[in-house]
Amino acid sequence: MIKYKHGIFGLHLLFRLNGSALCKAVTPSILSSVVFILLWHFTNVNDNDAQLFFHPYPIGALIGCFTFMLAFRANFSYNRWWEAMTSVYQMHSKWCDVAMELAAFHLQSEHYRKPPAFGAHPELTCLVERERERRNATTLEELENQLDEMIENKQLSSRGFHTLLSKRKSTKDMSRKNGTPETKRNNSKSSEHKSASHKKNYGIDWLRSKWITKTKGAVLKTANKNVPKAWEDDSPPLFLQEAAHLLSLLSAVAMSTLRNDLEEAGSPLMVFTPGAPFPHVDPDEYGADVRKDWNVSRYAIVSAMRFMLGTHRNSKSRTLYNAARPFRVIGDVSDAEVEMLQAARGPLAKVALCTMWLEEFICREYMSGSTGKVSPPIISRLFQFISDGMLGYNHARKIAYIPFPFPHAQITSFFVLVVMCLIPVLMLTYLDNEAFGFVLNFLTVLCFSGLHEVSRELEAPFMNAPNDIPLNNFQAQFNESLITMFFGCHPDAYWELHEQEEEALDNDQEAKNDRDANQKKADGDSGPMSAIAEQ
Repeated sequence: MIKYKHGIFGLHLLFRLNGSALCKAVTPSILSSVVFILLWHFTNVNDNDAQLFFHPYPIGALIGCFTFMLAFRANFSYNRWWEAMTSVYQMHSKWCDVAMELAAFHLQSEHYRKPPAFGAHPELTCLVERERERRNATTLEELENQLDEMIENKQLSSRGFHTLLSKRKSTKDMSRKNGTPETKRNNSKSSEHKSASHKKNYGIDWLRSKWITKTKGAVLKTANKNVPKAWEDDSPPLFLQEAAHLLSLLSAVAMSTLRNDLEEAGSPLMVFTPGAPFPHVDPDEYGADVRKDWNVSRYAIVSAMRFMLGTHRNSKSRTLYNAARPFRVIGDVSDAEVEMLQAARGPLAKVALCTMWLEEFICREYMSGSTGKVSPPIISRLFQFISDGMLGYNHARKIAYIPFPFPHAQITSFFVLVVMCLIPVLMLTYLDNEAFGFVLNFLTVLCFSGLHEVSRELEAPFMNAPNDIPLNNFQAQFNESLITMFFGCHPDAYWELHEQEEEALDNDQEAKNDRDANQKKADGDSGPMSAIAEQ
């Protein structure tokens, strides 16, 4: 996917070569203009006595029909591209719901200290007023200076922008903005496999913003200092670790099948490093040492020329391109998992296998009490969300494996060739200037062939790089969302009563209990006859 800025009048867009439908349309336009020059010099079609057309209507009817044909194909191709993007987002949305609900259910387990519930204290009627004052607040002037500095260094990114707001200069933040040469490459060669003892270690230094909470005239106070946690930051529960791994593996396998990785090629799955820069969405943003892996050259101009000539999308180039963009999996992938996935034949079988692993894990842990006292009907929603995610995957797979209808593609390609040969004849009939005829012929054919190339680029959204959907970038963002499963409860969820108010509430409760006991005793002494008399 190519990210771009419009600039003044959109002129900035004209200088992009790789991935440009305009550049691809130049070749047929030049060939058609060459035909115009040959006809101009070697025929007498431009003479009044030898004119083929006395009115442009005959060829106008053909051009009108061809225009509708191109417009329909462009519209259908765009719908395919947008539906593919929608399906991927739906798939990740549902599977992310599974992760968040699993984490929420697991926090209800009896093994952890739960935050106090307001429902357990109906006697509390006061409001808690919180005043949050962020520390190290950045002024607008400081933020503007930092943004200008980052723009000059060409390091402005979505992650870098959010880093500015917190103004934290830890080593981890600096590595996120600057990155080491290995992480900048985003290549399969730059990430070394973790040792077996670290495959399931998700230790992360949480970068949580801190605030000051004050209570005014309320009976509650939040325990921000030394907030109790369900688990230590560097050792989240194994249940959540395995759930994050299985969901990440399911997404990675689904993504790899959507972009049609060759089954006989090596596994495109590698270990995910939390906090690492997101993979580039544009292939041209990769370093030259990575770009040469799939272009057999480290020069961007070579990539553009191969794109213009249509020689960059063979099986070898696509396999190298996919290998340079591996899918990262939380907790890495074991040899046994890779072997079993390769034994499953076909893309649907591989994704179905990962789905079965996830559902079996949820059933096993539910029977062991990992989800607390959450009722079975609520747990069943997890399986519904998994199914909804699979529905989104199959919608995307429909577009990935079913090509644009051949009859429509064939007839459109044929009439592009017809227009290339017919437009020069029309120009010769009505134009007397060779140079102007050459330019007008070039622009006319460029318009038709350019729209045709746009359709071809959009009709296969998972394979037509660099205009493809950046699946490995989406996978990294999905992994980061899974990491939030380890954060635990809300930091302000733990609260306690002031000692004086707690004592007063206890006294009120005791007095209420005494009144209830006296009332019951009085009712018992009066007997049933008193009750009848009162009636």
